[in-house]
Formats: sequence, C-alpha cells, structure tokens
Amino acid sequence: PPQQQQQQQQQQQKHDIFVGNLAFSTTEEQLHQAFSEIGRVLKVRMVTDLETGKPRGFAFIEFEDPQAALSAIRNMNDYELNGRRIRVNFSNSSHLEALAGKLGMDLS
Repeated sequence: PPQQQQQQQQQQQKHDIFVGNLAFSTTEEQLHQAFSEIGRVLKVRMVTDLETGKPRGFAFIEFEDPQAALSAIRNMNDYELNGRRIRVNFSNSSHLEALAGKLGMDLS
C-alpha cells in the first residue's frame, strides 16, 4: 500500500553525515560532544572492523534536524580532533545532498 511506502521513506530520511579521517583514539563520546555544538545529535555510529573490532577511522553522526546536519558538513570539515583534521561529508544513504541542492548550498 502506498501509505506504508510513504512511512518507510520518512524513516529512511535520516539526517546523517559521514565523518572520516578520525584518529583511532577518538571515541563516540568525543564526536557527540564536538557535533552537539552544531545541533542535537541523535546517534553516533563508529564503524569498526568486523574481524578485529578496531575502529576503521570513520563514523556516521545522525542529527535531529537536517539544517544542523548541513551546518555540520559546512562548519566541521577540517575541524581538528585528536590531532587530525576530520573530513565531514554527506553519507551515502542521505537525502541531505538533494536538500542542499534545493537550498542552493554548494557543499561539494
């Protein structure tokens, strides 16, 4: 049914961003703290190697608000965290790139 499909689409609209070039010592707590200055962070997901359990140096951060997520991409890229300049970009699953285009923001 179309209504169910619409609900699923809304659930997929996570306002999440990709954060890379993280120092291996970086914790989810540190990321949460740094990005909470931009807006309300719902979730921080550090990506770890399945075999070793070690961090792979990148994470996804989900914001409550799409504007906050876009602001994070704009303002937190090259931010220094634990001696590394982090990369902040759109996540692959994100609708934010389309939104940024609609808003006339050139973030690429």
